[in-house]
Formats: sequence, C-alpha cells, structure tokens
Amino acid sequence: MSPADAKMNATVRTVTGSFLAGAAAMVMLGLVAPVAVKGGLSIRDAWAATSNHNGPAVEPINVAQVRAQIAAAERSMEAARQSSQASINRLDRLAGR
Repeated sequence: MSPADAKMNATVRTVTGSFLAGAAAMVMLGLVAPVAVKGGLSIRDAWAATSNHNGPAVEPINVAQVRAQIAAAERSMEAARQSSQASINRLDRLAGR
C-alpha cells in the first residue's frame, strides 16, 4: 500500500467517523433530550387531553343503501360472468374438458 493510499484511507475513516458522531449527537439531541427534560413519558399529560365530538362515534348504517350497493355489485358480477362465459367455454373445449 502506497503512502498516498494510506493517507486516503485515513481521511475516509476520519470523515466517516465524524459523520457518524454528528449523526449520533443529532439523535441524542432530537430524541433522547426532550424525553429526559420532561421526566420521561408522562401518563398524566395523556390523561389531560380532551377531545370534542360533534356526532356519534359510529354512524348508523343505512340498510337500504347497503342493500342497493350489494345488488349493484351482484349485477356487475353477473354481467362480467355472462360476457366472459363464451371465452371460458372455448378454453374448456381447447383443454379437452
């Protein structure tokens, strides 16, 4: 290994180490420090949060609308089945069934 290669390797190691140290410091400041300053995760703060609801949590089901959607889906499936039946019959004939 030539002296130039050794110097290049040392430079790469130095830059890589510096980058990793900086990244670790940012993680510590961004993630760990706020939790440490607040005294850890506090359940008390979570309990203090309130929410306002403008309506029921679960809306009532419109049965007529659901049945209409199911009927439309069944009609669509039947139309698809009828349009592809000729192709399926042809494939069955070609397969010897």
